[in-house]
Amino acid sequence: MTRSSLAASDIVVIAGYFLLVIWVGLHFHKRMKGPEDYFAGGHSVPWWLAGVSHYMSSFSAFSFVAYAQIGYTYGWVAVTLFWVTVPACIMGGLVFARAWRRADVITPVEFLERRFNLPMRQVFAWAGLPMKIFEDGLKIFATSLFLSLAVGVSVPWSIVACGSVTVAYTVFGGLWGLVVADYVQFLMKTLAMLLLLPLALWHAGGIEKAFTGLPPGFFQVTNGPYNWIYLIGFTVLITISYNGSWSLAQKYYSVRSESDASKAAYLSAALNFVGAPLMILPAVIGRGFLPDLIAEHRTADTYALLVLKLLPHGMVGIMVAAMLSATMALVSSDLNAIASVLTQDVYHRLFRPHASRQKLVQVGRVATLVVGAMMIGCSLWIAFSGDQSLFQLMVVVAAVFIAPTFLPLLAALTVRSLNWKGALTGFVLGLTSGFTMLAVKTWYLPHMSPGWVRDGFDGITILVNTSVTIVGMYLGTVAWRTTASEQESGRAFFRAPVRPAASAVRSPDGEPHQSPIAKMTIAVGLLLAVAGLMVDDLSARVIDLGVASALLALGVILHRKTRRAEPAGVPPEGVDPGN
Repeated sequence: MTRSSLAASDIVVIAGYFLLVIWVGLHFHKRMKGPEDYFAGGHSVPWWLAGVSHYMSSFSAFSFVAYAQIGYTYGWVAVTLFWVTVPACIMGGLVFARAWRRADVITPVEFLERRFNLPMRQVFAWAGLPMKIFEDGLKIFATSLFLSLAVGVSVPWSIVACGSVTVAYTVFGGLWGLVVADYVQFLMKTLAMLLLLPLALWHAGGIEKAFTGLPPGFFQVTNGPYNWIYLIGFTVLITISYNGSWSLAQKYYSVRSESDASKAAYLSAALNFVGAPLMILPAVIGRGFLPDLIAEHRTADTYALLVLKLLPHGMVGIMVAAMLSATMALVSSDLNAIASVLTQDVYHRLFRPHASRQKLVQVGRVATLVVGAMMIGCSLWIAFSGDQSLFQLMVVVAAVFIAPTFLPLLAALTVRSLNWKGALTGFVLGLTSGFTMLAVKTWYLPHMSPGWVRDGFDGITILVNTSVTIVGMYLGTVAWRTTASEQESGRAFFRAPVRPAASAVRSPDGEPHQSPIAKMTIAVGLLLAVAGLMVDDLSARVIDLGVASALLALGVILHRKTRRAEPAGVPPEGVDPGN
């Protein structure tokens, strides 16, 4: 029997979480002196914090809802789909993370003017906006489904609440506020996943019973519509997205050095490898004791129902906060990245080239508010449209836009022979291919046979769009020869030395600023301790207080470590120098 309301202990955890992340934004509000601080963390974010933020910025309640939906319906293939993020991050560590840091930028399209010209910078500044706004609107909507079921408020109000808090702390804190909030959100999400899996195994009657009686093929690498063609195409999609998407690239160029960028990518790969089965296996196991969700057309509610069925009061609040934190981490990253493009690449470059650094921060905050409102509006539109095939909807949109939008960026960073005509040709042909394949899917695919074509069509679309984009870049480069001036600008771009990282973000009095990482760790521990004392269930109290004690100890260690290493220029409190 599931619950549909929260106890006082749950409310304390959720409210406390909201207050913590807003405090993070306010903490950094007056310390953002210029766009390099607000949008790139002064290129001084430690690699481990950037890696955690990269992981969290690619993770949302959408992941809980959509992958749990696949895991409940088709089994282990959901883990397979999530694990394609691992080679994507490894590829980033080997090639693209270093290239992004070497570009020495504070926005993801800024380098295109040095590499090619101003029009190319503007083309790609605008090209990435529609997809990111729609994608984040979809993810806010996925969060609202969970929040609505758990808290008992309507989906639209859930959307407004989640979106508004995310916009608030991103507006105030910039990239530093974002990555520190990501750290807190990482703690909450990890605690939630570590709690739910053993409880699911216990409820199912132990490990042996949990994995017996499930449908045939439930533990195959591929299953249902997710065949090998789909899997290969999805791997290509994720590799491009994880290394070219604005908010994820931001984590690579915000660190101190190229080697730090690679380490951040490898850490993200490790977290994705461990996190996928922890997140998805409860839904796979839940097929045994929640058998009717397919017949009831409620598979999108799988994770929410598991939480409400398995977790005692207090811990439900932890999970709701974790779901909120996952989405807020991703959306806030995209908000900051999009605002950086609108501020630096559009406003500053085209309209106010002599604007002061403080003025650019103010414009960045306004841009964040406007884009955040658009995301909330898009999420409300999705809610009222009634389409709940979340994973498929996300893949359909990404299949059209990802390759032509981000692949030319990655090629411009790494392929010396590419010229601007090739990048533009690849973009135009890739986008044309994407919309053509979408038309085929909409009007002709329902009548096609055999079935593997229908099942794998999204994968085919991704592969076709990627191939067309690559061929377009090659043909455009070959057909229109690179001029001498273009060759020189390209050589200058790849020869340019990387500037040393800025010092840590400083407070108004000029002293090195101490970030609240240690304090936030202690605060989360205290929050869980209060929740544990409020619940009546002994097992829940023991778990809450045990985890709270561990977090309090970790916070004290981080605080003491920082106090011993506090000469000028060190990273903020609780932040390792990067080794």
